[in-house]
Amino acid sequence: MQIKTLNNIESFLQIKEAWRKIYLQGTYSVFQSFELNYYSWKHEMEADKSNKLAVTLITKEDNILAIFPFYVDNNKQLRFINDLHFDFCDFISIESINFFEVYNYLKKEINFKSINLINIKKEANIYKAISDLNITNKVVKLISEYSTVCLDQGNFPYNVKHYRSHEKHRINKAIRTNKDKRSLILDSLKSSFPKKEILFLRDRMIRLGLRKESFLTNQRLLLIESLFNSGIIILNLTRDTERINCINILFRNSSNEFIFWIDLFDDSKTINISSYINFMKFYSLKRSININFGRGRYFYKESNFSPKFHNLYQICIFSNKWQKIIFYIIDNLSVLLKRIYKKFKK
Repeated sequence: MQIKTLNNIESFLQIKEAWRKIYLQGTYSVFQSFELNYYSWKHEMEADKSNKLAVTLITKEDNILAIFPFYVDNNKQLRFINDLHFDFCDFISIESINFFEVYNYLKKEINFKSINLINIKKEANIYKAISDLNITNKVVKLISEYSTVCLDQGNFPYNVKHYRSHEKHRINKAIRTNKDKRSLILDSLKSSFPKKEILFLRDRMIRLGLRKESFLTNQRLLLIESLFNSGIIILNLTRDTERINCINILFRNSSNEFIFWIDLFDDSKTINISSYINFMKFYSLKRSININFGRGRYFYKESNFSPKFHNLYQICIFSNKWQKIIFYIIDNLSVLLKRIYKKFKK
């Protein structure tokens, strides 16, 4: 087994076919696809010169067996590419990997102070690999959740087995509120990318105070456009007779699984919920589907769709015990400050 690291975008592009081959052999999320990692680096992360690409390959007789989409940030932390905006992070592999060997290689060949991996599922390759790693300065902690709901083929909301009458009533009420709106689903096979409409809703959300000025940067929009043109992203539009009121940006994780990623909407009443509902009604009429609402426990998603929640973890490996102690101090202070903030907010 050989290990090597790619540190420029040209060599990154050269492993596209090998990456796709490994990806298709596993049950990975769209966030482990070549396109999402490559375009994230190209359109967003490469511009920050403090970021250093460190895609790590495990090879045997010139065949790539595993790919770790790493980079080193300005704090010299080894991380997964675009981890702040990827709902699920992991490496891809066609063989069982001894991470102890990978870790020793990384320490020798890459200049970093710690490893900080976030948004990790318990069933992820990296969770299993590092859990088996017997080292002292390791931390594994729960940091977030993501939520899902399964829809049988049929008429939503009556095709969700665990929905009770109050949940069905709430969904039907949202449908009636926006019954004059029309929905349209766009993909790259039949439609061009509606950049103008997305920019209109982005700027409107910022003006309304619904999002900060930094929401959906031009670099992020380039990433979304590239993913749309690659067929990975689809768009769910809702509009009235005058203008588009809502655009949901979704990943097509498989033919029957979709991940809501970014929502843009105006101040029309319950418009985002109605847009979600119309999408779920349209696709579940044809077949059973799985809907992933992404990270976070948002009240409007929880109260309207009653999804099932799943844990996400952070995994850190520190160079020494002092780094680990400082991490725990900062983490505990952060938890305390959040509790104080919530108390005074009430």
